[in-house]
Amino acid sequence: MSERLRQSLALRLAIQYALVFALASGVLFTALYWVLADALEQRDSDAVGRRAEILAAAYDFRGLAGLQSQAAADRSPDQPAYFVRIVNADETINWVAVPRNWVETQVEEIPVGVFKLTRETRIARVPQNALRDYTIASRPLRDGRLLQVGRTTDSRAVLLAPLRRAFAVVGTGAAFLSVAVGTLLAWRATRPLRAVSATARRIIETGDFAARVPSPGGSGELAVLVRQLNTLLDKNAAHVRVLRETLDNLAHDLRTPLTRLRGTAELALQDAGDPAEARGALADCVNESDRLLHVLEALLDITAAEAGVLKLDRDQVDVRTLVERAVDLYREVAEEKRISVTLDHPEPVEASADSVRLGQAINNLLDNALKYTPEGGRVVLAARNEPGAAMITVSDNGPGVPASEREAIFRRLYRGDSSRSQRGLGLGLSLVKAIVESHRGSVSVENAPAGGARFTVRLPK
Repeated sequence: MSERLRQSLALRLAIQYALVFALASGVLFTALYWVLADALEQRDSDAVGRRAEILAAAYDFRGLAGLQSQAAADRSPDQPAYFVRIVNADETINWVAVPRNWVETQVEEIPVGVFKLTRETRIARVPQNALRDYTIASRPLRDGRLLQVGRTTDSRAVLLAPLRRAFAVVGTGAAFLSVAVGTLLAWRATRPLRAVSATARRIIETGDFAARVPSPGGSGELAVLVRQLNTLLDKNAAHVRVLRETLDNLAHDLRTPLTRLRGTAELALQDAGDPAEARGALADCVNESDRLLHVLEALLDITAAEAGVLKLDRDQVDVRTLVERAVDLYREVAEEKRISVTLDHPEPVEASADSVRLGQAINNLLDNALKYTPEGGRVVLAARNEPGAAMITVSDNGPGVPASEREAIFRRLYRGDSSRSQRGLGLGLSLVKAIVESHRGSVSVENAPAGGARFTVRLPK
């Protein structure tokens, strides 16, 4: 269980989210802390700078007495505590005033040498120890001495310390809360993935191809993924079902020719030696072998076309020529059944197609129409131009195709109830569909206006 938890995508996402949150929070706090500290430091610098200018003006106007008077006047409870001192040119202290809450050693510890005599006020931050530092303004006086005004940064440290503690406490709590909430949200977000995993495990372990992933609502990426996976499973289940039906039908349809082939060969072996009988038996064997080879070749062509690897030698062809060839090929069959075959193609109909493969599809449609049209019936082959497409129709006045079988008749080796009495392989319409779709076209069947069936092929130009 610990290994499974460690490998959990939801937990890993939650930890990653928490790390990103902690990093972003740390960067934000650091920026806010730096801005606040800089603002406080600037405020202190401006305050000591103004105080130094005021005291320097008092010194220039009335000398040391004026400075002392101004410094004494500024000492009130509502005024910040400043220290003031005058430094001689040899860096000895001439006069100093210390706030009441300071000790003398504090001022004595503040170095003098770091402040050189200049013609303008300079403000510097002087770190004294781990607990205290100072903001000091140095202002040159008219007699060459240096006026220094300063204050400690204790108030700034007092203000910033609770902020640091608050961030430490709140940040720690927020980190744990982000892990908990992130785990919950990630667990909910990855629920479709767990459903996919459970469904895949069920299919693998039990072979239940009817299992589907519960479809979540919405239109998010995971919802789309689940719907597409269910569609893929539906198609795979349909392929498996068709494959099973194909194998069953193939075993059923091949049993008869193989039995006939074996029986013919056994009769030839049992014959007393009549050459004519032997030749007849061998001829029957060749016919049955050709029929079996035709079945296998048709299945291979259908498989190649459905896989998109059927080789097509495309060229601009006139569909009327292919229709006329099909009629010439089946003329004798039509005459034997006294079926009238009519051509209807008043204008050239060109399409980019493999003439051999497309002709094979038209031949199969005409053969199918002649097979199910009763004696004395009528078959019409038409070719028309449509916007962006070439249309071929083959209509008959036979029994038609029931609505429940219009999709099934295009499956390989499918034989409807009305076709059991007809000789055939059940591959003709499957091959037509495969060839037409390999040309990026479509084939459909519907009832003809005068009765019977009408097959329609549409090919993009």
